[in-house]
Amino acid sequence: MAASDERSVERKIRRERRAFPRHAVDAHTKMLLVNTGILMPGRVLDLSLGGCKIRTEEPFNVGIFVRVEAEFCVQGLAFRIAGVTQAIFDKNTLGVRFLDMSQRRREQLAELIAEIAEATALASVSAATDGTAAAPSMP
Repeated sequence: MAASDERSVERKIRRERRAFPRHAVDAHTKMLLVNTGILMPGRVLDLSLGGCKIRTEEPFNVGIFVRVEAEFCVQGLAFRIAGVTQAIFDKNTLGVRFLDMSQRRREQLAELIAEIAEATALASVSAATDGTAAAPSMP
């Protein structure tokens, strides 16, 4: 097996470790570092039932396993969810794993994610029939 084929298989295996699929979004966020009270603005780049990826405006130099609260609004639904930093991708991009989410909040998030997935699927079908690449339109 070629080295590039092995890397491709490794990436697929790594991707399959996720408990929940992530969906691309672009939403303003305010992330509160719970222990210090520091508020960091940024953007939510992707979202799942288990967490999200955030790109902060300022470098995030705190590290992993830091308690945070992420506040964001997607498709008119406002969320404030507690979590912990789980991964640092670069100086401004981090992964947050959600913690302590109520059943009601989890159901609201699941409904939002289902709407995002449906919009993405419809955009893909539309692009395939048009022969163009279109971004998903969200209500």
